[in-house]
Amino acid sequence: MLIRVSGVILLTSATHVGATNMQNESAIYNTLFNIEKKLQKSTEQSQHIMQSPISNEAEVNIGIPVGELLFLSTYLRKYYLGELIAIKSEHGAWLELNSLFEQLNFAIEVDNEALIAQGWFISANNEFKLDLNSKYAFINGVVYPLQDSDFYVDAGDIFIAFEQLNIWFALNAQLNFSSLEFNLKPSIPLPLELKLKREQRLVSSTINSKPTLPWKASPYQSASAPVADLQLNYSASNSNSALNYSILGSQDLAYVKTEYYLAGREGDLITDARLLFSKEDANAELLGPLKATNVQFGDVLATQIGNNFLSTFARGVKINNRPLYSQVNTNQITLTGAIQAGWDVELYRNKVLIDQQLSLPEGRYLFENIDLLYGANTFELIFYGPQGQVERKVEEYLVNGNSLEAGQDFYEMSVTEQGEQLLNNSSYKSAKDGWQFSGRYERGINDYISVYTGLSALNNDDGANESTYALGSNISIFDKVLVNIDYEQSSNDEKELEIALRSELAGQSLRFSIQDETRRLNSNQQNNLLNSAKIYEFYIAGRTPDIGYGSFSYQNTATHLQSNLFEDQFRLGNIFNYTIGGYSFNNNLQWSDNDLFYGSSRLQKRFGRVSTRFGVNYTFKPEREITSYEAQFSRTLTSSLQGELTLRHQLQNNITLAELDLNWQADLFSLNSYFNVDTDDNWRVGLFSRVSLGFDTVNKGYFINKRSLVNSGSLMVHVYLDENNNGVFDKGDKNIEGVKVKGLQNYRRADTDENGMALLSGMPANLTTDIIIDSESLPDPFYVTANDGFSFTPRAGFVEYMDIALNNSSEIEGTVYKQGAETNDVAAYATIKLFDESGSKVAQTQAAYDGYYLFTDLRPGKYKAVIDGQFKNRKSLKNTQQVLVNLPARGDVVAGVNFILTEKQKTQGYIANIGSFSSLSILKTYYQLIKRNILKDAQQAPFYVKDEESARYILALGYAKTELSQLKSMCETMQTKGLECSVQEQKISH
Repeated sequence: MLIRVSGVILLTSATHVGATNMQNESAIYNTLFNIEKKLQKSTEQSQHIMQSPISNEAEVNIGIPVGELLFLSTYLRKYYLGELIAIKSEHGAWLELNSLFEQLNFAIEVDNEALIAQGWFISANNEFKLDLNSKYAFINGVVYPLQDSDFYVDAGDIFIAFEQLNIWFALNAQLNFSSLEFNLKPSIPLPLELKLKREQRLVSSTINSKPTLPWKASPYQSASAPVADLQLNYSASNSNSALNYSILGSQDLAYVKTEYYLAGREGDLITDARLLFSKEDANAELLGPLKATNVQFGDVLATQIGNNFLSTFARGVKINNRPLYSQVNTNQITLTGAIQAGWDVELYRNKVLIDQQLSLPEGRYLFENIDLLYGANTFELIFYGPQGQVERKVEEYLVNGNSLEAGQDFYEMSVTEQGEQLLNNSSYKSAKDGWQFSGRYERGINDYISVYTGLSALNNDDGANESTYALGSNISIFDKVLVNIDYEQSSNDEKELEIALRSELAGQSLRFSIQDETRRLNSNQQNNLLNSAKIYEFYIAGRTPDIGYGSFSYQNTATHLQSNLFEDQFRLGNIFNYTIGGYSFNNNLQWSDNDLFYGSSRLQKRFGRVSTRFGVNYTFKPEREITSYEAQFSRTLTSSLQGELTLRHQLQNNITLAELDLNWQADLFSLNSYFNVDTDDNWRVGLFSRVSLGFDTVNKGYFINKRSLVNSGSLMVHVYLDENNNGVFDKGDKNIEGVKVKGLQNYRRADTDENGMALLSGMPANLTTDIIIDSESLPDPFYVTANDGFSFTPRAGFVEYMDIALNNSSEIEGTVYKQGAETNDVAAYATIKLFDESGSKVAQTQAAYDGYYLFTDLRPGKYKAVIDGQFKNRKSLKNTQQVLVNLPARGDVVAGVNFILTEKQKTQGYIANIGSFSSLSILKTYYQLIKRNILKDAQQAPFYVKDEESARYILALGYAKTELSQLKSMCETMQTKGLECSVQEQKISH
């Protein structure tokens, strides 16, 4: 691939050309060189992918969990089109229709609200209609029925399975999940492809993979609009009734982020309460010399100094300098976050269930000290609400080398008062009270070895002070094996040494660890009974090679425990998940040599519109029996109403339970109900609702949203017509309704209401995105946006407010004439360029055969119109006047903006020639190298001319009509400096 680069240097104003330009040009050339290398690599990869077979089951199930949002790079044979949004499905991916049709230039309109799409593709004879309400697609007279697995609707956007798109449009598409690419080789050439071949150049889609518009900051405010997720729950049974609530809230106060959690029930207004203040800075400029990226105070979790250091929320302060938006490899991780009370959480690693927490009462989930495997670690958190709600969150960790690079270091430290919170309540208890300091420091010795140390000191209120220190190292051996050494010791004689080796073999993750620990049987330091144990553990997990018979993931564990107080114990564990043809089977078996052998199994499958889930729990030892089993059936009754039936039987007490759930998902909130009854004459009913509340600071009113406003970012956009073009919404301006506002990178869309307001909610925090107006949605064809848009970075729990002004557009029209012709001669097909006050080109057009030209959709302001220099040189013409136009805010058609060109005069004279070049860019580079030596002796401003006979560019120091001694003297001076120079006769057009 060849990238041609041309620069512009004004030689006639030599005093403005300096070293800065050289540095800028150098940086530009380096940047373009790097881009060229990436594009070359991308082209080679895409060509390789296009030669590979269509993605098979192994590629489909590469490990990306179902439901994850994907950004696929789209290629039409060799042409890169842009990024396409998709959602991972069990058998491939669902692709978002709007983005796909925009990229392929299909004349198909998608109505996300009505769940229909219609139009034509490739040619007007190819009729297309999609109706998800009736579940069919109509293509050229053929009806294609749709199954529930063929489409997916998320936040109003329609996604269609890529297999169906292949059938409908003969795209011959291939999915490559390893490189996240979507390759199309349609059997019938698309009009877009023919156009690209004609132009012989790459084009970029209207969808950008990276933000390009001017960035607007979202600084912390003294008081921002508050947001809160509110949950209300009422339940009644044959014995009692209960009313519960919980609130997760967030807003900026005093230029910091404020988060709070409140929960209570009938008769006890507040059962749990937390308050946290925090501030983040990606540039690590917080607290001066500490260069912190994150500062927290309030109810915080103390710094974890080692693998076994546990903590609870306590009031205090915590700071660190870890990067905000990148993961740092460690031996273990802790996954925690806010959640509404009463929800269940399941934790999957690489599609295998490894842990769960049920009916969480504290408003947060916490999975501590989770081992990281060598290679990819995909953690999927699935949240289950009390009435059947299901939400997902995915976190990725890649472990393939040392934690830190050479010289890189991170710190984290906290000071907390254990046993106390800012908003104490009667239910809050702590095992240890007192002030506690905790700190941890990590540093990369080189690219293969890093070390860490940590210290914790507790000044206990009862006088039993405690201290703990930890140290360790991470070592990478040939980038194949990771060795982790961790040691902890406390002042009460507890200690632990662990050595772990992690690697990967044939795609399977391996881990072997030896742990030597000494612990007290209880927390009483006066009790001298210590348990010394050695634990040997071998762990293997991964996927078996796929040969077309489904996907199989597994996790095997073997553990040997030796203790001075208990008998030796040997344990084996196996967890696996098998998926084939839409069936998913998960099984968990645990065995130990102390006569314990038990397990559980789960089978899931979707039949048409009904999703099923069957589970059974059983034991083999001490007795062989089934302890319980259950079945769940869920079905979508309407677009907003879902029903679920659960049947469960407990064999130990011989009780059967039946439960019916109805879930109503409205546009702005969710309402859920349930009723269950068992064979012991117990019954229970419940009503549950969840909604997010926010405040509109402009219109002074509250708004509601079904997406969480606390755990994600939001943007409120005000669209108005700026009648006086002053950039401020004031008297005389009017709000514009029905305008579509888009977030390009996070694919959020919203329409403005009667107040001109559009709310883009559920935006991923810290993902910068461009915000633009869909010009097709403007109600008046003469409206234009006052600028191209902007980009911003959402913050979780913060509602940003931005204005987007519209202007009345204007038009400029005129004719390009040749001076001196009595019969109104015109300059046909002249190229006219339009520049704004800053000198930026805003438009370009070509005059017709009669010299007429037209510019449309112009914003108010001052413009300068010029004739293209290449056209004038080619026709040997020159301007006779400057064309300046001032367009008013009210909009106007400015006619008669004419150009009058005259033929250039040709003069024979002499120049001092100091260089002849075949390329103008080389001439300008040469001038940069010699200008310091020539400017102080040059008596005229340097210039260049193009010799028409030789087609070469000549750098000249001076000009004269006759051969003057001044030119010869100038050349002699240049020759003494080692530069070539000669006086020659030259024809010059001017």
